[in-house]
Formats: sequence, structure tokens, C-alpha cells
Amino acid sequence: MLVNCQQKQESSTVDYEKEKAAIKALIAKETESYYKQDFEAWKSTYLQTPAFRKFGYWEGYTDKVVSYIGFEPLSAEKKAQFDRNETLWQGSTEERTNENFRISMDMAWYTFEQNSYEKDTRKFLGKSLETRILEKENGEWKIAYLGFHYYPEKADSK
Repeated sequence: MLVNCQQKQESSTVDYEKEKAAIKALIAKETESYYKQDFEAWKSTYLQTPAFRKFGYWEGYTDKVVSYIGFEPLSAEKKAQFDRNETLWQGSTEERTNENFRISMDMAWYTFEQNSYEKDTRKFLGKSLETRILEKENGEWKIAYLGFHYYPEKADSK
């Protein structure tokens, strides 16, 4: 009996570094496919169910705050946006710092600070606090919650 118990415990152990690398790769894929406007690749990084959530704040939004309940409204909006070639900050680069991971067998959360820059000029575009909650679907991580809060832009000193 003890042997069976030990085998079960070993099979449910998380390979933390492997899962961390998989999560970081997924987030990179989501970002890259967004800026390339590759809808199918972008969509493949998300949990495509009514349980999905996105909440964010950015001064550049008319209402400052965005929210999506369920994946379908976000999917429809992004498909139309990509078709119109209206993705902001195309080709930008992101640097992530102060990363924090909590990983279990089928769920994880990942928080980080992100600085965004224009690719060629390295002009600073913005800094945000980011949260991703992920779930495993068929053995692959998917974004179940996307949260971001951009710091307000500082007025130029004159």
C-alpha cells in the first residue's frame, strides 16, 4: 500500500522549471502572435471558454478600463482588429522583470512588470503590472485570465 501511495505522489509532482519555461514560452507566443496579427496563433494561447476573463487599465483607452467576460467577445474584437491592421505597438519589444510564479499540476499564476519599447528606436512606450492565470487544457497551458495595469504616463517636464 505504501508503494502505491509513493508512486501516486511522485506522478503528481510538478517539474517546476519545465512548467515555468512552458508558461514563459506561451506568454512569448501570445505577445509575438498579437504583434504579428496572426489570429490563429494568438487564439491558440487562450482558454477559449466562458470562464476566460480579461481586465485591464491603460490611459490610451477611451474609458481607461477594459473587461471581457468569456473568450468569445475578445476573440471577435481581436479578429476584426487584426483584419483592419489596427494593432498598437506593432513590432515592439517587451522586457519582463520582477517575475513571480505559482505553479500546480493544472493551474498557475504568473505576475511580472513589463516595459515596452519601440523595436528600432528603443523609445519607451509604457510600463505595466501584468497578471496571467493559466490552466492546463489537454496537457498545454492556456491563458485563463489576462490582467494589466499600465502606469500613467508622466507629463514632460518643461
